[in-house]
Amino acid sequence: MSAAPAAGAAAPARITLEGVAKRFVTARTSVDALGPLSLAAAEGEFVVLVGPSGCGKTTLLNLVAGFETPSAGRVLVDGAAVAGPGPDRAMIFQEPALFPWLTVLDNVAFGLRQHAHMAAAARREVAHEYLRLVHLDGFERAFVHELSGGMKQRAALARALAPQPRALLCDEPFGSLDALTRERLYAELQELHAVTRRTTLFVTHNTREAACLADRVVVLSARPARITSVLPVVLPRPRDFYDPHVSELAREILARLRGPAIGDGRDA
Repeated sequence: MSAAPAAGAAAPARITLEGVAKRFVTARTSVDALGPLSLAAAEGEFVVLVGPSGCGKTTLLNLVAGFETPSAGRVLVDGAAVAGPGPDRAMIFQEPALFPWLTVLDNVAFGLRQHAHMAAAARREVAHEYLRLVHLDGFERAFVHELSGGMKQRAALARALAPQPRALLCDEPFGSLDALTRERLYAELQELHAVTRRTTLFVTHNTREAACLADRVVVLSARPARITSVLPVVLPRPRDFYDPHVSELAREILARLRGPAIGDGRDA
């Protein structure tokens, strides 16, 4: 286990975007989807990205994941340039994307196959451990069609975390769930983050969700996304979704989303 930073010292950046921009070009047109913007997420930090629909939030995640390449600037993980997808980053989508022909346990263990040195029994043991962390112990032998929406996302979260990536990238993972399930998962995700301390970039449209989960909220403009505001969140954890301080912060985030100011992309 790595030593914690000395008191007063800033945690090192795990994810860094330096002057990143993305332009999509076709035979007929080009679209500036993102930036330029710069952003750093520290080791163990939970950063939430909010912005209007279509502003480029998912594009930003795809650049960090290595699914897309920037048109300008650099994306770094632990100081190394991202050249494509890799086991140091895990992505969770709005839909769980589990394999329907595998059990819950085998879905989670599947993500560990990248560790060629790990025996099958060891992979299953690790999968059991992460299913316990997401409160799915007892459902190891269930198939995907037997799970509720919330249980599917718990399984997807366990599969993403089991290989111990350095960064977790979440693209509105709770967006398709009902309100009660989302609220339970907010509490569980906070609990899980306290245990794993994975650097997290989390995209949402929900300002209360952002206030409930974030260490820092980054507000983006309409396309092409620029950073307009950054709000550090100092509320104690665990946070209740209906806590008045969470509600107050959610209103502040919404006000920033509605605000006219456009940043220069270099303030986060």
